[in-house]
Amino acid sequence: MVSGGESHERPVVVCGIGNSTRGDDACGPYVVEMLKDKDSRLSLIDCGLAPENFTGKIKHINPRMIVIVDAADLGRDAGSFEKIDIEKIKGQLMSTHKLPVSLFIEFLQKEIGCAVEFIGIQPKGLGFCEDMSEECVLGCDRVVEMILELVDA
Repeated sequence: MVSGGESHERPVVVCGIGNSTRGDDACGPYVVEMLKDKDSRLSLIDCGLAPENFTGKIKHINPRMIVIVDAADLGRDAGSFEKIDIEKIKGQLMSTHKLPVSLFIEFLQKEIGCAVEFIGIQPKGLGFCEDMSEECVLGCDRVVEMILELVDA
């Protein structure tokens, strides 16, 4: 059993999900890239399109918290973001990918047993070989700040 003091010594894993060649679908990997060298308590994983391939690595890290960042249809303006209650997305297709991220989250909760946060960022465009929109870049930069605040919480 981990005591409260040791809990804060364990890292926070940030999983960026998305396809870096499809415009704003690169939100997750972009956030991971922008967090490099920002805080030694972060363990960063660019999961690409297959976050399930990284469950063993995440389990080995034994984090105190996992933060998942992905482009998601929030029905809002491009670049908008929000921390979404995990219970609200279970069983739903929130991300822009074919497999529900909720399955990945459920697995992490059962296998690792730590807090899991999901931050969705509203994409503007998902075309192949497009750059990220200015709106999503600005939203992602604000998500980076939000994650750094979560680490200190």
